Amino acid sequence: MKKLNAFYRMLVVFSLLALAAKAGGLLATWNEVPLWIMIQVFFFAGVSHFTPLRHEFVKMIPAVFPAKMLLVYVTGALEILGAIDLADPVTRRFAAKALIVFLILVFPANYYAAKHDIRFRGAKPLSVLQRGLVQIAFIVALYIGGVA
Repeated sequence: MKKLNAFYRMLVVFSLLALAAKAGGLLATWNEVPLWIMIQVFFFAGVSHFTPLRHEFVKMIPAVFPAKMLLVYVTGALEILGAIDLADPVTRRFAAKALIVFLILVFPANYYAAKHDIRFRGAKPLSVLQRGLVQIAFIVALYIGGVA
């Protein structure tokens, strides 16, 4: 069996935490389950842009883009701000829509990583199809949790 990379292990944990919160009565509706999964995903992914992992993110950016490290910091900050705004009912709808656009805009980096076999912490990247399906799942989760 292939080892699941750290990001997807965290995604499983975040999903279990959200489901446990719903089962324990901490979340009022089922729409909040994907919302809280996305809050956790974007917050932790954003924070990772400011750790030594930032060098791994730089590798994923196609060569055509200048100032790669700056892009890593900016996207990390946007992910953190997006997560915070998803948690606030007042800004949730806007944040969900903005993060949907964000996911579409950063997909070229995921495509580039898959096509060029760029490994993140040594793990083989998902195929373009697999990563595209993950992006679609995140977009659906954001829509269900923040827009619908």
